[in-house]
Formats: sequence, structure tokens, C-alpha cells
Amino acid sequence: MGKLEKLKLTEIHPEGWLKRQLQIQMNGLTGKLYDIWDSVGSYSGWLGGTGESWERAPYYLDGLVPLSYYLEDKEHWELCCRFIEWTLNSQQEDGNFGPKVTLHEPWSKFAMLKVLIQYEEITGDARVIPFAVNYLQYIADVSKKIKIREWSEARIPDLLYVAKWVYDRTKEKKILDLMRQIDQASFDWCDYLEQLPFPRPAAYYMNWKLYEDQVSRTALEDMAPYHATHIVNVAMGLKHPAVRNVYAGETEYYASVAEKGIGDLIRHHGVASGCLNGDEHLAGNNPSQGSELCSVVEYMFSLQALLESFGSTAYADQMERLAYNALPATITEDFMAHQYLQQANQIMADDTERPWFNNSKESNMFGLEPNFGCCTANMHQGWPKFVNSLWYKEDSNTVVSMCFAPNTLKTRIAGEETVIELCTEYPFRDTLSYQIQKAPKKAITVKIRVPNWCEDFTIACAGAEIVTDKAARMIVVTKAFQEGDQIEVRYPMEVTYSTWYHKSVAVERGPLVYGLNMKEKWVVKKEVAGVKDYCVYPESDWNYAIARDRGSVDVREAEISETPFSKEFAPVHLQVSAKKLAEWGLDGGNTMDLPPSPVKANVEEVKIDLIPFGCTKLRISQFPYYEAKED
Repeated sequence: MGKLEKLKLTEIHPEGWLKRQLQIQMNGLTGKLYDIWDSVGSYSGWLGGTGESWERAPYYLDGLVPLSYYLEDKEHWELCCRFIEWTLNSQQEDGNFGPKVTLHEPWSKFAMLKVLIQYEEITGDARVIPFAVNYLQYIADVSKKIKIREWSEARIPDLLYVAKWVYDRTKEKKILDLMRQIDQASFDWCDYLEQLPFPRPAAYYMNWKLYEDQVSRTALEDMAPYHATHIVNVAMGLKHPAVRNVYAGETEYYASVAEKGIGDLIRHHGVASGCLNGDEHLAGNNPSQGSELCSVVEYMFSLQALLESFGSTAYADQMERLAYNALPATITEDFMAHQYLQQANQIMADDTERPWFNNSKESNMFGLEPNFGCCTANMHQGWPKFVNSLWYKEDSNTVVSMCFAPNTLKTRIAGEETVIELCTEYPFRDTLSYQIQKAPKKAITVKIRVPNWCEDFTIACAGAEIVTDKAARMIVVTKAFQEGDQIEVRYPMEVTYSTWYHKSVAVERGPLVYGLNMKEKWVVKKEVAGVKDYCVYPESDWNYAIARDRGSVDVREAEISETPFSKEFAPVHLQVSAKKLAEWGLDGGNTMDLPPSPVKANVEEVKIDLIPFGCTKLRISQFPYYEAKED
């Protein structure tokens, strides 16, 4: 499709189940963290205190700022403003800013600038753009004198995204020149994505225990394989083609680099939930390896950047896969605990030793701060920033409905105020109803993405010109709309099977992946600041192979509860034919290696219950399969 314009935060408003999910988040850890967790509390260095002064407060605010706005939460908005005012007042004459103890460490400034640009979209604060330009100039000047290293070198694409945001608003050539200079200091993720240098798990390239014993931590983190295989760096680096293209202007080339690189990463390190395995470094595609929560939300944000620059609907498909499967699965329903690492096949979540590359045994537990606190701070951006990916503009007369969730769009099209509400229970249901509440007098165009899993669809809009752009996977609706008009779209959700590690299969229906509905026993391991850490154990069988036969699947829809991704009240159930595999047993806290499919299982066939991946905390989502007619 080509370049799209990101809308301001204030132009898209969550509704329905999505707004309930955001309120659950605010009622949970997001709303409580400042009071219970010192890393983002009153002693934070980002408030001038003596506490944590690196990335944690910026990470936290990256989600809290939009969440507070969407929910009109005055208390938390005022909290955000305290951090932001301190930050804006901290800038020095040379353009640098932030806490004194981390003043010359750039990465945390990149993260805080991402907070500030969201704040500007909400408030229009005239201080933000010159503040950002001053810092861009500072980093450009510094990069000419010294090498930017480690985390900052790896994460320069996030700073370039801020520069892109500034350029989109100012159109000043100076910003392009600064981007070009700053990009020379970046780790080259474009080169990395063009020819993936690490198709195998990181353990193939680095002996972590040997390095840890013989090399200092500082020296270790300065080694190229460390940062180039670190899963959060990789997730952030995915946006590099999008931001480099802003000044390079080679759209076709950089679009192909991004497409190839993400495809290679999914092929070698991807699992059915949409995650890229990394525990803490690239871990291959075995569904028993771990995927870090930080990488989920950063992957989603990189996909947003790629959508802006290249407009490919494939990025919206991947974003929905992450948002509707991986994200809710690794955070408790009340948003009061999370995992550092989730697994596609997760049969217990506890402190048993697992073959992670370099994460601790607590990484798989649910709690306040399992393994390390970065995810505790960073997970909050996932849902709020997803809202900003629901709509884009293609030009002054055209809006694009890219990702689907209930929302209201309030923007100007053809120079006039336009209000469109999308009423839907997607991803649990297959119907989208666009209600036109206010529209320009002249004809405008509404484009609606056709998901990659949809083979056929229906659309109705009285009096409209409707065209399907098959190459771009877009429905194009043009009309001089009037208040009360509707666009009705139905994307039938057929059960399909995708193929993964050892030819295992995942059962999918629409954008949702399905996992085995296992009985769970939650055991409190400890309690800190009123937040419980849990181990979760299975109380039902899990070692099943399934029949890869659409005809054997019974789909049962249920009412969508106040908690959208509820296990007890799951909105969809799939009844699937299966057979027990007695030889597929436990290996510590994991399953034994998946037996290559198809398997032989000369036992009685039974029915098992699958529910949406995002409703599960224990699950099998990548099953061995048997041929349905083997008997």
C-alpha cells in the first residue's frame, strides 16, 4: 500500500471489550506500580530522586501515559505529568537530559522521548518538539566523537522513530540530516535482517556459562553476539528498515528487507502465538523454549512503525496474532502478575530448572518481578499502544481500518470532522459493523484490511462503490456518507492448521490460536508488597496428539465476559479429536521434545477442549498430529 499516516492518540478511542481490558489493566499492576515498586516510585531518578535512574520509569510511562488518557484517569495522568515536567526541566544547554547518574547513558533517553511524543499528541505541549530536536542534535554531535555502545547502539532505531515523528510534523530537512548522522552510530539491523546471521539458537554461537565465568559482564555485553541475539534488541531492531527509509527514500528495497528478515526470524525462532523465542537470547523454534514479555510488546511497536512506512497488511496480521494470543496469555486475568518468559507449550509455570539460555529458573513463574524487573516496567505499553494501530490515514480523503477491535474514530477527513464507530466483538466473533456518526459532505474512502487467514468475506454498504484490492488485501469503500450509514463486513472464521517445529500443528480460527484447556493448580510461592508470586501446576493430562481434520472440530461460542480473555468463561471452545501419547512425557518442567509428526497412536480416540491461547496459562498449542484415517 505504501506509506500511511499514524493518527494522534486523541483520534482513536477504545470501546467495548477493549476498553474493559484497559480498565482491568489500570485496576491491576499498572495503576498500583508507583505505590508498591520502588523502581518507578517516588524516589525514581526521573523525579530527581536517588532511586532507579535508567529505563524503568520511561518504560512504565510509555504505557501509563496513553492508558491514563484513554480512561480519563486524572490521578494517574497527574502522576505522569510529574515525571514529564521533571524531564522537560532537566535538559541541559547541550541538549542532554535526565538523571545525573545516567546522564551519559543514551538508551534511557530514547525510551523517555517515546513517552514525550505521546504526551505531545495528547496535550500539544509546544516544548516537546524543540526538546526532542535538541537531544537529536546532541546525540548526532556525540556520535561524531565517541562510539555509542551496548544497549544504546542496539536501540538507536527507537531514537530514529522519534526523529521520524518530529520530521512528520515539521518537514524540516535538518531532521533528515540528523537521522542520517545518528544512524551511522546504530547497530545495522537492516543488514542483519537482509541476511539473518543467527538462524540457530544463541547457545550454538555462545557458551554462556563459559563466558560468564571468564569474561567481565561489561566486556561480555560489548561482544557483538550478545546484543545481536538479545531478543528485546531484535524486537526493537525490526523497525530499522522503516525509520532508515525516511531519509534514504528506497521504499521498495527496505520494505523487502523487513519482510525477508521477519520471515526468516519466524521460520527459525517463531512459535504459534506469534512470539519470537528468546530466553534471553534467540532460542530457536522449539515450543518449550521461552519468549520474553518485553519482546512481545516491543515487537508490536516495531510492527506499528513498519505499518506506517510500508502499509503491508501482513504486519497487521502479525500484530493481531501477538496482541490476541501472546500478550494476554503471559499476564494474569486481573493484571496483577506476569511471566518474564512464556512458552507455546507450557505444562507448568514454576521455578523448576529449564534449559533457558541465560534466564533464571523463576522466569516462568507469574509474579511481580520474576527473573528481572524490565518486564514489570515495560509490559504496560502493549494494550494502550495497540489502540493507536487500529486506524491510519492514506491521504486526506482516505482512512484505513487496519487492526480490528471495538473503537471510535474521531478525525478530519476531506477537511471535515468525521466520526466512525466500529462495533465488534472481534477477535472472538467474525463481524465488523462500522457506524457512521458524522461524515463530510463529499465522498470519502474507507479501506478495510482483509486478514491473511480469510479466504472469503461479505460486505454491505448501501449506495457505496465497493472494490476489492486483492494485491493489497483491502476492501475499498467509497461514498458520500451520511449519519446513520453502516458498513457491514463479515470474515468467516474457519478452523485451520498451521505447521511448526517437528511438523507440529497449531489449531487456529480467525486471528486466534487455540490451546489445550488444562486444569490448573495455583500455588502461592511468596508475596511482596501485596502482590503474590505463583507457581502453576497441571491437574489434567496434556500429552495428546490431535487429528488434523477440520471435520472433526466442533466450534462452540459462548458469551464474552467482563474479562475478555477469561479461562473460566472462555468466549470460544473447540472440541477436537485426539489420542493420548503415553511416550510423550515430562522432561523437568517441560514436555519431552515434540515427537515428529505424523505420529502413530493405537489408542482410543477422545475429544479434548481447546480455548483461545490468550485465555490459557498452561497449555499445549503446538500438537503432534496423527492421520485421521490411520485406523
